Amino acid sequence: MAVFNTEQIYICNRDGYQLKPLTGREGLIYFYLAWAPDNHALAALACKEDEWNAREKEFKLPAGRPRLIYPDGKERLLDDQMTEALPAWSPDSSKVATAFDTDVGIYDAATNTPTQGRLALRDALITASHAYEQQLLAKMQKNENVNQRSGGAQQSTESLPDSFNPIVRLEWPTPEKLYIKTAYVRLLPHDTINNFQRWHLVLISPQAAILK
Repeated sequence: MAVFNTEQIYICNRDGYQLKPLTGREGLIYFYLAWAPDNHALAALACKEDEWNAREKEFKLPAGRPRLIYPDGKERLLDDQMTEALPAWSPDSSKVATAFDTDVGIYDAATNTPTQGRLALRDALITASHAYEQQLLAKMQKNENVNQRSGGAQQSTESLPDSFNPIVRLEWPTPEKLYIKTAYVRLLPHDTINNFQRWHLVLISPQAAILK
């Protein structure tokens, strides 16, 4: 069996035998793997070893370029931009979604002439985060009023800062609903910081085709 100096993807049969490398690009580190629901391909991220080490020194999540890997070992690079978010498959295995900071990229995964689209969600995420923080503030103020009437200790609820962070996770459970998670994540040597976690729902509708 071939031996590599960087992490590759291996596959085996259901009993754990016949292990063989699916990828063989020395110098790339493959991680964050997700099989398509119909098993026709594998979505993964990959980066160079020096890119991995640079982010590790900054205590950041690993980031890689999204790609599709087929059972015969062929690869298709989806985007040259790096992402921290594990790609998510659509339920019918025809598309793959991933995130770049506050944008979501959606790629065709089942056609010979693939297309892609980008959803710019920065403003929408800021608005949603602000609305959520206001709901939390209203709830805290209500609890404070109850405590005051019951003689309990008072808590300051003057203001809450809006939390706004990049997309770190996606889930695509139904064709029209894509869930995205934003959070502040840092991987410290002896601890993991994972704060301000927020789930957002993005409603997707198919683009109308122009008939000729």
